[in-house]
Amino acid sequence: MYKIINLIKNKRRIYLIGFSIVFLISLRQAIRLIYRNFQIFSFGSLDFWNNTNPYLNWHHLSILGKPLDVFLYTPLFSVLFTPFALLPGWLGIFCWNLFGYTLFYFSVYTLPDKFNFSKKNFIFLISALLLFNTINSIQFNPVVASLFLFSYTLLEKKHGFWAVLLILVSGLTKIYGIFQLVMLLFYPKFWKNALYAVLIGIVLLLIPLIHLTPSELVLYYKYWIETLMKHSTTPLRFHSIYRPICLLFSSVEQIKTIITLGVFVIIFLFTIVRLKLFKESFLHRAQFLGILMSWTILFGFSTELHTYVIAVVGYAIWYLSSAPTKLDKVLLWSNFMLLAILPIDLLFPRTISHFIITKLNIGVIVFSITWFIMVYKTFTSQYVVKELNSKSSYENES
Repeated sequence: MYKIINLIKNKRRIYLIGFSIVFLISLRQAIRLIYRNFQIFSFGSLDFWNNTNPYLNWHHLSILGKPLDVFLYTPLFSVLFTPFALLPGWLGIFCWNLFGYTLFYFSVYTLPDKFNFSKKNFIFLISALLLFNTINSIQFNPVVASLFLFSYTLLEKKHGFWAVLLILVSGLTKIYGIFQLVMLLFYPKFWKNALYAVLIGIVLLLIPLIHLTPSELVLYYKYWIETLMKHSTTPLRFHSIYRPICLLFSSVEQIKTIITLGVFVIIFLFTIVRLKLFKESFLHRAQFLGILMSWTILFGFSTELHTYVIAVVGYAIWYLSSAPTKLDKVLLWSNFMLLAILPIDLLFPRTISHFIITKLNIGVIVFSITWFIMVYKTFTSQYVVKELNSKSSYENES
């Protein structure tokens, strides 16, 4: 136990341990040729450069000869992923996995100094199992989570341009990140940052014109939206709040878009009402980040278990920025067990985890309860017990 505690007191050791785990995951994927998602990303990128619309003409087989799932990412993603797509598959998978891990690691350990080292350790370690799980599935989620955190840190440090740039790179590759723009309300020079958002957004949307004609680009975006809509029409495939609801009320499926946007609008209105509080309170801004990151997953249309790495890292930030009660502590470890530990086949038989998570939907239900409590406490508390009594909140900052 002493050796374990000593290991996690050193950032370099933590990084190297995680790096070794990701390296071994990648080695297994390369040897067994099980990197389907990486091939999807690569074919989507290469199709772009080969004048093939990946949203219309998708007939690719994996290296094992099995049909690949549809490509759901934007033309901008195709451009940005190009350096990885040009590598041999076995090398590309190593580079992609280690890139995502490294980005996630630094996004946590460069959070504002008001999160001291032990708190950053907590955020990283409680997210680590989900991080390794999503890397094992070769996902874009570690990058999305990282961009949320980097953007938040840059906003706290008053680097508006770079924060907006990262928010839009995230939002225009995988839609989750675009909603972080609402946090611009909490920081100085709102209108300047809003102008950055407009100009940067236009540039990023038009970047694919380096290879496409304007008419081709319009069609790309049109068919991309249609592909997304088709993919999200079966909520029982996914692990969002709609999964248990649709089992009881199937008609909800038809209005899930209205519900998701409606919940966001309500949160936005609550935020406007208490805007002064968010502008003045660091802890409330951190809590809002946690609520936002969790909302994008909980109310998402194609949420899978590994996407909860985005939600859980946000939830950990919220937890550390609140005054946790006994109920909050119970929910924290319940979510950790249900979302991070239970899905690991090496620890639990798949039949048990499938029954609890997929049949009974306990993980989604518990996290849904947690999220509504997060919202209630954030918007009803006043300066989080005076910023956790000022002294005790910041005693370890230095």
